[in-house]
Amino acid sequence: MLENYYDINKKDKFEDLFGDLYIGRKPAEGRNSFLVWRISFAGVDVGNGEEELRRSFNEKIVLSVEKFISYYSNLLEDKIVSKEIKSAETAVQYISILASKINRQVFLLIDEYDNFANELITGGRQNTYNSILHGEGFVKVFYKAVKDATMDNFTRIFMTGVSPIMLDDLTSGFNITRNYTLDEKLNAMLGFTWKELSWIMDEVNIDDEELRKKICTDMSTYYDGYKFNENCESVFNPDMSMYFLDNYLEYNRYPREMIDNNVKTDYGKVNQLAYNFNDREALEEIMAAGETSTVLVDRFNINTMYSEKENFKSLLFYLGMLAVKEAGPLGTVLKIPNYVIKTIYWEQHFQHIRKEYNIEIQKIRIAVNEMRMHGSIEILIELLKGILEDFSNRDLIQMDEKNVKMMFLTLLGVDGSYFIKSEVENNKGYIDLMLRKKIQFADITEFQWIIELKYIKENERNTLEKVKRQGLKQLQMYGESKMVQQELEKEGLKKVLIIVAGKRNIYVFQGD
Repeated sequence: MLENYYDINKKDKFEDLFGDLYIGRKPAEGRNSFLVWRISFAGVDVGNGEEELRRSFNEKIVLSVEKFISYYSNLLEDKIVSKEIKSAETAVQYISILASKINRQVFLLIDEYDNFANELITGGRQNTYNSILHGEGFVKVFYKAVKDATMDNFTRIFMTGVSPIMLDDLTSGFNITRNYTLDEKLNAMLGFTWKELSWIMDEVNIDDEELRKKICTDMSTYYDGYKFNENCESVFNPDMSMYFLDNYLEYNRYPREMIDNNVKTDYGKVNQLAYNFNDREALEEIMAAGETSTVLVDRFNINTMYSEKENFKSLLFYLGMLAVKEAGPLGTVLKIPNYVIKTIYWEQHFQHIRKEYNIEIQKIRIAVNEMRMHGSIEILIELLKGILEDFSNRDLIQMDEKNVKMMFLTLLGVDGSYFIKSEVENNKGYIDLMLRKKIQFADITEFQWIIELKYIKENERNTLEKVKRQGLKQLQMYGESKMVQQELEKEGLKKVLIIVAGKRNIYVFQGD
């Protein structure tokens, strides 16, 4: 959008592109008057050492210069790239000289500015990261050259990326940036509001009111919840929303998977970046409670990632794994934005524990299938017993009901057959786990579940009967609650109390 609006070569297309929009009717100063230099650092080679990274980085820059000269050949005096352009910083100087000759300003657009940095961090190559971004590292030298060019004709720069890690590491050479992520005026820039989503459904002729209500409710559950400032409304992930609507319009039914695998892969990569820092305590808090509090920071460096919890939680926010909920007494309250992101947390957590406890995904699928088709939870319980038996004594000291719930959430979530609600509030209290059939699997799901979880330490076994009575009473109340009766069918509803005692014993009691 910025390229089209400010590119001097798009001047004759302005009315077609922007004429009926606010920015067309009230044009900004400088529209269609810039030479736009666009660079993307996607695909820079980070896997073959620092020298290959340098070569790949410089090659990206030089190729972008070639495109720039070819595109503006109608204006520039030079029609071919000088052979002297062999590095990123000389490319910046060259573009600046070309623009000066024709008395034009440059608008620099950089996409995925942090792509290679994130790849280095995820791959554990932090020495290379430090080398290229500190001292006379070639990435730092490039951004310093860009900064120097702003004193001439690089009058506008707009950069996009995933995280602000590099911003702090570049500060001494490139201290001219402003992070707009938290700006409330731009909250809805890259997402769909309710109003926009409703307009889209009008455009594709989804007219039935009941159907629209159902689709909106489900899309809200799966794709909504992104908020970058507490003073704004949340927005829907546009890629996921369009994926769903494309599939629905094509086949007149919900897609089998509610998340596009391409998006899942991207989120998996960025979430792996977060897991690399391995703040287990913060991750467990987020997975168990669905939210956390922190002081959001707008930039941080690689070294303080390990020592400052605010930085780690802020990173999860920038990666899209958390969103703003509200202002709180301990800072900003961040929450998991939607169900899709919950499933990614579960899947990432499963990737870590499967290696540690040798869990096979096929065994989980068999166990959950028994729950869905036959109302039997025994196989899942056996899987859990196997995990508990591998626990160390140190793990058991820290063990509590929250840890038991995380294990169930991870095992059930990675299968994906049920829609899972955790800590569901109703007029009778909080249900630990509620497993509801998904519309896509309704024909192969006979049973739905509400599960109450309890944990008793080894030295508290004498309380088993008391905990059992208490748990069964809670189950009965939950089953009678208005929320359960509205969301779950009475026929095929299974209610179970699961008590984990110490290291080896798991007791299962059926509710009335």
